[in-house]
Amino acid sequence: MTPFKGKLRVRHLEIVLAVAELGNLSRAAAQLQTSQPSLSRAIAEIEELVGARLFERTAKGSHCTPLGLAMCRHARQLLIDFRKAEVDMAALLRGDQGSLTVGCFALFSGWPAAPAARRFRADFPRITLSIEVGTHEQLIEQLDAGAIDLLVSRYSAAVNPQIYRSVTLLNDPVVLACAPGHTLTTRPGATLADYARYPWITALPGSRIRAELEMNLVQAGLPVPDMIGALSPEFSRELLRDSDYLWMLPGSVAAVHQARGELAVLPVLPGIQPSPLAAIWRRDRPSSRPARAFTARMAQAIRHDLPPGQPFALRMA
Repeated sequence: MTPFKGKLRVRHLEIVLAVAELGNLSRAAAQLQTSQPSLSRAIAEIEELVGARLFERTAKGSHCTPLGLAMCRHARQLLIDFRKAEVDMAALLRGDQGSLTVGCFALFSGWPAAPAARRFRADFPRITLSIEVGTHEQLIEQLDAGAIDLLVSRYSAAVNPQIYRSVTLLNDPVVLACAPGHTLTTRPGATLADYARYPWITALPGSRIRAELEMNLVQAGLPVPDMIGALSPEFSRELLRDSDYLWMLPGSVAAVHQARGELAVLPVLPGIQPSPLAAIWRRDRPSSRPARAFTARMAQAIRHDLPPGQPFALRMA
């Protein structure tokens, strides 16, 4: 294999990833805004550098060889490092004092992440702040790759404490909510069986919470209601408004929206095993001062915004 130094370029990494992800040379060429012959020549050049084929070409497209998969893994990491370097250096050139990228589980991206970001920006105006929103699985991969500095998400059993450190921010149940004018708000004695007669907005299919919910309903002898899997608060609030849908969401988030008059929290819980909301970072990358400051602003938002009397526990470790 020819040494990479001075020969392997950023464009080569982008080409390998585009072909691997799209599995088709013509689509990859279109995405990279080049011609297919030019792309084929570039792949041949990269394969000459590494000394072996990265892709197997078949009638159904291009598929990574084992070496190609390894190349993709390193290419993603290198491109993430380049992007982080660009963000940090751009911040310093503007006179800022660095950058912080926070990954936030989608259902907490409105509250408490937004008020925490406002507090952080007021106290640290010279730190470039970015918020990445997604599922826990997507964000933990980005944390591992170094694309984000801090993860705000549920701390589940899948989070290995030997790899990750965390600060617990909140322990709250999963609840069901509906529009303020929903029929169920006039039926205080309604049961979970009554709830199951209405359509629900829930966790995504294939997720742990969705599987746990469906298992609990079946074990209770209840029908699984018509469900839409969604993690977008904006989508869920819009669907909830003036409709019969019930929304399954964190109790703390529901309490804040109920205090604003945007929804009504139903008294019977769906029986999902709660997991604490936590700020998470990797042990091999000690938390920075901005990351610790953002975590503290999250805790401030939770203490300030939760309505009085909520039984949710708050513990700063």
